[in-house]
Amino acid sequence: MAIPSQLPSKNEQRIIRQLVESILFERLLPYQESDLQEDWKLFSITGAKRTYQCLGKRAAFDRVRLQGMPLISRSDGFQAIPTLAEIVEDAPLSKENQLALLHELEQTAQLSDWNDAHICKLPSRRDLSYEQLESALSEGHPYHPCFKARTGFTTADHRAYGNEADEGFMLTWIGIKKEAVAIYFPEEEHSFWQRELGYGQWSTIVKALCQAGGQLTEYRLFPVHPWQWNWVQKKELKKALAKKDILFIGQFGSSYRATHSLRTLFNRDAPEKAHLKLPLHVMNTSSIRTIEPESVAAAPKLSAWLRGIVAQDGTLTTKYDVRVLSEYAGAAYEPAEPSSLSKELNFLFRESVASHLHLSETAIPFNALALQEKDGELFIARSIETYGIEAWLEQLIEVSVIPIIHLCAVHGIALEAHGQNMILIEERGWPKGIMLRDFHESVEYYEPWIEDKVAIPPFAQLHSAFKKGKDDQYYWMSSPEALRELVMDTLFVYHLADLSWQLEQSQQLAEHRFWEVVNRCLTRYFDSGIVSEKRLKALDFDASVIATESLFKKKWTGVRESSHLIKNSLHKEVNQHVYR
Repeated sequence: MAIPSQLPSKNEQRIIRQLVESILFERLLPYQESDLQEDWKLFSITGAKRTYQCLGKRAAFDRVRLQGMPLISRSDGFQAIPTLAEIVEDAPLSKENQLALLHELEQTAQLSDWNDAHICKLPSRRDLSYEQLESALSEGHPYHPCFKARTGFTTADHRAYGNEADEGFMLTWIGIKKEAVAIYFPEEEHSFWQRELGYGQWSTIVKALCQAGGQLTEYRLFPVHPWQWNWVQKKELKKALAKKDILFIGQFGSSYRATHSLRTLFNRDAPEKAHLKLPLHVMNTSSIRTIEPESVAAAPKLSAWLRGIVAQDGTLTTKYDVRVLSEYAGAAYEPAEPSSLSKELNFLFRESVASHLHLSETAIPFNALALQEKDGELFIARSIETYGIEAWLEQLIEVSVIPIIHLCAVHGIALEAHGQNMILIEERGWPKGIMLRDFHESVEYYEPWIEDKVAIPPFAQLHSAFKKGKDDQYYWMSSPEALRELVMDTLFVYHLADLSWQLEQSQQLAEHRFWEVVNRCLTRYFDSGIVSEKRLKALDFDASVIATESLFKKKWTGVRESSHLIKNSLHKEVNQHVYR
């Protein structure tokens, strides 16, 4: 077998592996799967132009984990590592869309290479604060191959506005005619801004508004991400600026910095102050990171509803420690004439992580748990050494997974509890509780299971878009199965499955033992009688086969919504006989 003279970079190799893993997991190309010794498998993939071979394993929830790199057979009879361009040529897309996908993959490699060349990687990130971790967690999505695409960003933008470079920047402030802005504030508008910004900063911005030709009687203050402000000016904003429907005020105030979700910013000068979520017309992983006006309208009511449910449930407040980071305020640009910018100029205020931490507690983004440090050990190595892997893991599942299952089974509410939306609270390395966030886009409920139906936010009154909303389009689902799919996908298939794999790779715990611990915790909860048998049967968390969202298929085929069937590692027989 020939060795290529020029190997892909380390980051390109990772992207190629994740690309091929997603093709296999989502069955995006025909392939044959041959069993080898010790659960190894040979995957032979048949593309439209090329054939590929790779060695790997089927891990939890049928996730494919490659060992080494995939190979293609070239015309000269030798095998070599395929390039990203060669693999993308097998995607059933138009040439234009193939080039767009290739650009996302290549930009992911380019920005990852830039990080390696310009950012000093710490030997260990274990002692960093939550805010520091938001910058230091640079790995990106462990499954999606476009994990750092950030289309629209140049390398300079990546340095200035990405989370990894730890650069601070001020917000851009504009004034928008009042009739074009819908506000959702918990108090009178000017009082709100003075409380959020401080009177001095508020008065500075108001003075600048006056100097730009506006008055508070006519205009509303509006923060915009500086990158987004440059982007919208290239679109249909010129007319609004010319008519003075929008006024540029300037850059003022505190220094903000991106979290690893990119469009959510935290205040560097005062980390306890609110996080600010601002739209970015940037494609990353599967979607453009804009914010719909109707989700801004729903956010405060959803947050208040969820906070009320948690506060009134003794299980979630005494046995467990669940803290809701409320999205308590926001505003949306909604001019009288329909505008493509209506999802490009919006904002949300969310309670910060620091404001909910107590003394001696630390907060850790959940996606950090499966990461490996530069010293070669897992991020969680010290906790494992201190408490023992099974004791630590059982406590982790108890304080994080069971509350999500409880909300789903008892209250009929499913949360998108993946690595960015759920934050682990620890005390001296011992899991203590969780913080939940990001509700405006990631809450689903099944109304027949809601005990207090009057408390459900009146969505049709909040925004006109909801009046035409159908079941399964926004927040209200037509069946309990939809709730199970959201929880299973975000919490298990694309989240805990990465932790179980990394624990096995580090020889800390065999993967089947990991899922035995999870099943033990779930069985104990289900046997407690808190949830009726009827609901457990409807949710069927331990079905042998389940549907999971095909995260990459949209990129590969252009199909918007799709799913595929996988084996369920919560099914005891699947766990015992397949993942060993």
